This record gives sequence, C-alpha cells and structure tokens, in this order.
Amino acid sequence: MEELEKTISITNQIRKALEAEVNRAREQRALIRVMDVEGLVRRATLRAEFNTSVGQLQQQLTVQLGAVATRLGLPEMTVEALRKKLPGPAAELSDSLAAIRALAAALAELDDLNRLLGQRALSYVRAYLGAVNPTPAAYDRRGSAAAVRPPSTTMSRVV
Repeated sequence: MEELEKTISITNQIRKALEAEVNRAREQRALIRVMDVEGLVRRATLRAEFNTSVGQLQQQLTVQLGAVATRLGLPEMTVEALRKKLPGPAAELSDSLAAIRALAAALAELDDLNRLLGQRALSYVRAYLGAVNPTPAAYDRRGSAAAVRPPSTTMSRVV
C-alpha cells in the first residue's frame, strides 16, 4: 500500500532529523561551557530550521495517516487497528514511532540540561559584571535607592 509506505518513510525522516538534533544538542554543552556566543546563535538558527522542517513532516504524517485510515476503512487510525489489517507494516510503523518517542524524550532531557547550564553561565556573567561595575547600595535623601548613573568624566575648562 503506497500510503502506508509514505507514512513509514515520513516517520523515518522524522527519526533521522531527531537523531541529528540530539547530536547537535549534545555538542551545544561545549558551546555553553566556553561561552561561544556566535556558535550558540548558529545553533539557535539550526534549531529553528529543525522545528520548521519537523513541523512540516508532522503535518505530512497526519495527512498520510488519514489517507491510510480512509483506504483501509478504519474509523480511527491506531496502531492496533492497523495491526489487525496489516501486521507487518504496522510493526514497522510502531517501531519507528517508538524510536521517535525515545529520541524526543532524549532531546527534551538534553534541552533541560542545556537550559540549566545556560542559566548557570548567565549567573556567573551577572556576578562578574556586578563585581566589575557594582550598583550603589546607598539611598538618596528621599530614602529611595540611588539611581545608577553613568560613570562621570572629569572635564576642565580653560579660561
């Protein structure tokens, strides 16, 4: 059945895209550690492209699954219902979907770890900037916190 072959092909494309993204997410840790801003911006661009392409593949998968259900006369498209009609391709589709779920979970875990590392790096940068350019802790005459002023310059006027 042509529709089911396309469906399996799309799931394999999604799986390959997720595998590549998981590998890039693992490499992202090194970029965070060395605070490679340009590398992280390139990485964010690649992630946006990944999200777009996988979103399009998911839409194609939805259409193909609907076509398979229509062709087989299934009121609802489930792996179990497909397994009753076509056991071999259903097993292949089920394995592919299981791999996608596992890769998506791994990617979510790596994203959480990278987010934590990024937040830690941000706290170090903020602490460093606070030490280099501290904000005054004194209050003004009205009792409110002193405004942060740009560093003053000394200027002399020659008469």
